[in-house]
Amino acid sequence: MTEASLGRISANYALLAERMPALAQAFYDRLFTVLPESRPMFKIDIALQSQHMAAALGLIVRNMRLLDALQQPLMDFGVQHARVGVRPEHYPIVCRAMVDTLAQGSGENWSPQLDADWSEALATVSRIMMQGALAEATATANRALKPVP
Repeated sequence: MTEASLGRISANYALLAERMPALAQAFYDRLFTVLPESRPMFKIDIALQSQHMAAALGLIVRNMRLLDALQQPLMDFGVQHARVGVRPEHYPIVCRAMVDTLAQGSGENWSPQLDADWSEALATVSRIMMQGALAEATATANRALKPVP
């Protein structure tokens, strides 16, 4: 991502930060509408889940310039998501739901460039999470295939 993209994302997030818990709730409402099979994957109260997601998004935005530092935690997060049933085909739907929620929350401050910036950032995070899930699945399969002595 370019420095300009990172700047636009940071500025947009700063405008939304105070409302992020409500936007997180709106995100889940949208997600459960477009991907209803995802609802059972969430075992905790959605209000609490919304707080977690808002905090995670803030952490990611603050550290986008140092995404390497978040690589392992994001990969671990991907493993956790896979364990509750998240599949690779869910990621683009979730990302689009998030971008649409951010757009709605931003109102007239939204632009096609912000749409592209956020889409790229979320796709990058998704790829890292999926790498973690794939690495864990591969390791598990390899352990299962080891011959018994």
